[in-house]
Amino acid sequence: MHHYPDLTKPESDGVYCYYIQRRVSCVISGYCHAKGMSPNTATLIDVCFAVFAAIAFYLQNFMLAVLFIQLFGIWSCVDGELARLSRKTSTLGDFYDTMVDRASELIIVAGILFSFDEILSTPIWQPLLFAYIGAVFLITNSSEKYRSAYHSNYPKRRVELLFSWVCAGSDIRFLYLSIGIVWFVVTGNPFILFWLIVLMTLALYINFLFRLWKVSQIDQSISP
Repeated sequence: MHHYPDLTKPESDGVYCYYIQRRVSCVISGYCHAKGMSPNTATLIDVCFAVFAAIAFYLQNFMLAVLFIQLFGIWSCVDGELARLSRKTSTLGDFYDTMVDRASELIIVAGILFSFDEILSTPIWQPLLFAYIGAVFLITNSSEKYRSAYHSNYPKRRVELLFSWVCAGSDIRFLYLSIGIVWFVVTGNPFILFWLIVLMTLALYINFLFRLWKVSQIDQSISP
């Protein structure tokens, strides 16, 4: 594949992102780079896919929403790859890329919340989504704080391989959410999605506690 795996982030990429999404995004990035697309344009396209996914959820066009979620996941890689290809990486660009990813996940999950609120008709659906978003905030904030404190990406795929397959990255979270939604479309059973979110929420909080311990171990290994 074009520039794969040279354009990846082996330390911080999730497993689904590294092995699947990057193989597609690197091809797209190579084509877009040849056409002169800027990283900022790719970021804007990424935001549009997230918004389109939320709108599709609101309209209860679930398969279209899943398609936009997967396109969002791929394009969230493209802007950084374009920056590296064009050697236009910047601290500001990295900051906005991170903010876009976090805001987009919130937008998409909000779309899921409103679209399934009546379908599930259970009183714990809204508190569950609140707990899920809180867990996502903790795990993503811990990654960014690690980067600011230690001046390197948190080595998620190396030290949290199990969690990388379960919940640690937005790539794998969106994959499982997509599977739950497709299952609902095919079978009419929304509770697979419900229980997927329950299990990911629990796993995220466990992952956060594990990460607190793991960072202390890493700090001890690098301290003079």
